[in-house]
Amino acid sequence: MFDGPTAAVQVRLSVRHTRRDTKIIRFDPIRPPAYDSAERLKLSVDGLTRRDILIRSLRLGGTALACSPPSFSWENKPLRGRTTGLSAAAFSCDVTPPIGSPLEECDPPVATSVDMPLLAKGVALSDGKTRYVLCSFDYCELRNGARDLFRRKIADAAQVNELHVAVHCVHQHDAPVYDVDAEKLMDLAESPPHIADLPILEAASDRVAGAVRAAFENPRPLTHVGYGKAKVEKFASNRRVPMSDGTIGVRYSSCTDPVLVAAPEGLIDPWLRTVTLFNGERPLARLHYYASHPQSYYGKGHMNPDTPGLARARLEKEEGIPQIYFTGCGGNVAAGKYNNGSPEARAQLAERLYTGMKGAVAATEKARVSEISWTSTEVRFAPRSEPEFSEAYFRKILADASKPYHERTRAVLALASYQRFKVWPGIDLSYYRLGAVHILHLPGEAFVEYQLYAQSLRPGDFVAVAAYGELGTGYICTDKAPGEGGYEPTNSFVGPPSESRLKAGIRQLLG
Repeated sequence: MFDGPTAAVQVRLSVRHTRRDTKIIRFDPIRPPAYDSAERLKLSVDGLTRRDILIRSLRLGGTALACSPPSFSWENKPLRGRTTGLSAAAFSCDVTPPIGSPLEECDPPVATSVDMPLLAKGVALSDGKTRYVLCSFDYCELRNGARDLFRRKIADAAQVNELHVAVHCVHQHDAPVYDVDAEKLMDLAESPPHIADLPILEAASDRVAGAVRAAFENPRPLTHVGYGKAKVEKFASNRRVPMSDGTIGVRYSSCTDPVLVAAPEGLIDPWLRTVTLFNGERPLARLHYYASHPQSYYGKGHMNPDTPGLARARLEKEEGIPQIYFTGCGGNVAAGKYNNGSPEARAQLAERLYTGMKGAVAATEKARVSEISWTSTEVRFAPRSEPEFSEAYFRKILADASKPYHERTRAVLALASYQRFKVWPGIDLSYYRLGAVHILHLPGEAFVEYQLYAQSLRPGDFVAVAAYGELGTGYICTDKAPGEGGYEPTNSFVGPPSESRLKAGIRQLLG
C-alpha cells in the first residue's frame, strides 16, 4: 500500500507499536536546514524526507510521538485501586485558553474575552476488570496530534489503553481548533499562521488527566442505567437545501436568507437522547446526545460553550447532577432555519435545547445494569483525489505568505491530515453497551445519514451517537455530496468510497 519514504515510516511505527507491549517513541526535536519555505514544505510533506517530519509532530520536550497508533502500554496489567463491580464517577475541568489565544474559526482569529468557561466534562467507568473514559470538550475541534495528546494523557491516568478512551468535541465556534501536527508544519512556512499555543495545550491535557485520575479515586457504585428521549422543537434543520435550479443552497448555522429560512427542515434526527447513570435511586450523571451544529451567535472570539453549555449549566444547577453533552452526527445539520445570529436567538435556542433535555429526563426508563461491553474497530478513509485537494495544491497555499489566514490554516490542516493518513491510515470507532443502552462513537463532522443508519441497524433499541471524535477528516459526507455541491464537501478531506467503509465499520459494531 505504501512505497518510498512513507513505507519506511509505516514499518518503523508498526514495529514499535505492537498490541501487547507498546513503547512510546521518544525523539529530540531537530530543526530542518535553512531551505526557503516552499522547498521546506515540499521536503516535509511531499517526500516526508526530513527526520523531524518523519517522526511526526512532536509533543513539547520530545516526550512522545504525536499522531501515533493507540497505545497498549497498560494492557494486561493490574489496575491500581481496582473496585469490584460496576462503578462510575463524573469529572469536569476548565480548559479555557487565555485571552489572546488563536481561535481559528473566528474573525479576527483570536480570543478576545471569556463569556463562559470552556469545559472538558465526562465520566470514568469501571467494571472491576478494566476502565473506560468518555470525555466531551467545549472545543471546536481536536485533530490528529492534539486529540492524541488528550487521549494518551487520559488513558495513562485511567491505566488503560487508548481504545478505552472516547474523546469528542461539542464543536462550538468561539472555541479553539487544535492540531499539534498542523502547528509543527506551520513552523516550516514563511510568516506562519498559528492555531495553537502548544504549552497551553499541554497544560490543559495535564489538568484533564488530573480530573480523570481524581474521578477514579472516588468511584460510586453503578447499579442502573436510565434512557429517555424527547424531540427538540425548532432547533435543527438540514444545511443542504435543494434549490429550484438543481443546486444546493447552504443554510448555515445562522441564516437570514428568506428563501433558505422558508425551506423545510429537511433530513434531521429531531430526538435528543439522554442516558442517566444511577447508584440505586441516585443519579450520578446524565449524558445528552443531539445531532446539530451547536452555535448561534458566534465567530467574534468571545469564548463560550454556546447553546449546549447554557442548557447544560441550567439543568446542572437545577438538579445538582453533572450534565455532559455530546454532539451527534450534525455535519450537515445546524440551527439556520431558526437562528438569525443574534444574542436573542441564542437564548431561545438554548431554552429549546434545555426543554429537550428536561423532556428526555422525564421520559427516562430505568433498568439494572451488570456489565459494560466495549468494542472497537478501524476504518480507513479514502483521501480526496481532486486536484484542488492535492498535497501540491495545499503546499503552494501554505508557502504563500500573501494568502489570507483562513486559506493557509485550511491548507495546513489538510496537509497534517494527509500526513497522518500516510503514517497511520486507520481511525478507530468504538461502541459500548450498558444494558439496554447502545452508544456509538464516530469521528469527524459526520452527516446525519450515518446516525440514522446506525439506528436503523437496531430499530427497537436505544441507540445514541457521539460524533466529532477524530476531526482530521473534516466533514464526512455521503459519497454523492461532492457531486451535488454545497459547503461541506469543500472542507472534507475524505472522499469516495469512505461512505461504504464507514457504514461497514458501523455495521460491524452494531449489526
